[in-house]
Amino acid sequence: MVRRDPFESIIDRKEKYIDFTTSLDWISLNMFIWEFSLPQIDLSIGFNISFNFLLDFHLALDLHFPSEEFDFEMPDFVSLLPRVEKAKYGITKYNKSYYDPPNVTAKDLARFLWNIRYQTTEKSIPSYKRFSHALKNYIETHKDILLSKNIAPYYVDAMIEKLLIAESKTLNCAYVGFSVVGVAKVVKKIERRKYKMGLRKQRWTDDYKTEKDVPTKYPYETQVNYARVNYARVLPEEKTYKEKILRPFSRDLAKRVKEFKMRASKTPITKGLDVEVRPEIREITKHIPPPKHTLYQRVFFLQKREKMKWEGGKHQARLQNIIEHVKPILNKYGVHGNFRLGYIAFAKEYVYMYYKPHRKHKQWKRILTEDDLILKYKRMGCDEQILREIISTVNKFKTVVDIEASQS
Repeated sequence: MVRRDPFESIIDRKEKYIDFTTSLDWISLNMFIWEFSLPQIDLSIGFNISFNFLLDFHLALDLHFPSEEFDFEMPDFVSLLPRVEKAKYGITKYNKSYYDPPNVTAKDLARFLWNIRYQTTEKSIPSYKRFSHALKNYIETHKDILLSKNIAPYYVDAMIEKLLIAESKTLNCAYVGFSVVGVAKVVKKIERRKYKMGLRKQRWTDDYKTEKDVPTKYPYETQVNYARVNYARVLPEEKTYKEKILRPFSRDLAKRVKEFKMRASKTPITKGLDVEVRPEIREITKHIPPPKHTLYQRVFFLQKREKMKWEGGKHQARLQNIIEHVKPILNKYGVHGNFRLGYIAFAKEYVYMYYKPHRKHKQWKRILTEDDLILKYKRMGCDEQILREIISTVNKFKTVVDIEASQS
């Protein structure tokens, strides 16, 4: 059997990426695919923005995440409710403020939670993604990583609970002004303590599979027997709550969804296209409607074509280079089949651990250490000795990526 030159694989991967991503023919073809996918894209936009909005709503009110710490600008959720401030020496009072753990901020925790959200729920469609032991093991591993950063266990548990609440309220319940058509479900109506409510389905942290019925009335609410003591809010009187808090937030959410869809969709342009013509020509063509042009995403792809070509090509070559360096180690230890993919994934994640991708939720990994990553993959069944040998082999790539991240 003829052994293939590893550098040939590296060059092939880079050239294939450039040909299929940045060539004019492929950009034009992708625009046809994009236009046919617009209904699905619109659904994904409404789904993700409403999910993110409800999650941040709960994090700000119950767990005291400052609104300015969220990656996407959010309304001041606590503007009309008592605010719990971050502790400041000589200013705030004891037991009336909160502290960030060393080297971990609310921004890191918010990104961590949104990263977990991509494991619990599908990215673009309203559906559960993982269930039962597979999801529980994944979350427990990452919870242990946060616990090693001196974050209180009950606080980490509360974060996961808020994620499941936001998931339930997005997928399994419809609130006027806060739900997306085609995503939310109309719930069964009940009467509880003389109040008309609905029953929503929510997964529980016991097994991340069993659904329980939870009474609900508002997108954000505090209920006896369901809320955590000291991590819940006493809401204003119903009329005040609806008119001064929920209604403005509902308008804000609708505006965000509309603006995002406009940016992601095709934009018709009718202004600025009038052309001066002779009167006799205008008389003949007056029955013809004014010209219309459409601004497609293709325009923006063309603007960043060179960046995708050079930056994207560089990363593709580097990733293949990492694979070629890991293969001999796996061959030496007799690793075969799908187990090889786990070790290759480890090598890539290790090298890019502190990289700053445009998907900001992945930047929570800046709080990770080498041992944290080894713990994660050991629990997936990988051998620690092989993992450490991979680290020593690909560490030179990580050094380069870390330098690039520090300069970005």
